[in-house]
Amino acid sequence: MIHASRIHVLVQQMQEFSIAWVAEDGSIVRVPRCRCTSFHGSGETLNILIPVSGQVRTVNRNTIIEFNGEEVIL
Repeated sequence: MIHASRIHVLVQQMQEFSIAWVAEDGSIVRVPRCRCTSFHGSGETLNILIPVSGQVRTVNRNTIIEFNGEEVIL
């Protein structure tokens, strides 16, 4: 298990990672391969780049449920 407060440290150490989070509508979004482009609000949100589509998404750290196949807890 990974604590959500460690996410910003982990993504800075990795070129690419997989991530899953709960979207605003309650659905689970899974991205098997992405990169972090920036952090905002003292690490509360992060922008990720999805190389396959070129899309940039903003993710709230507290909505992340999985990081590199490991469960994320609050």
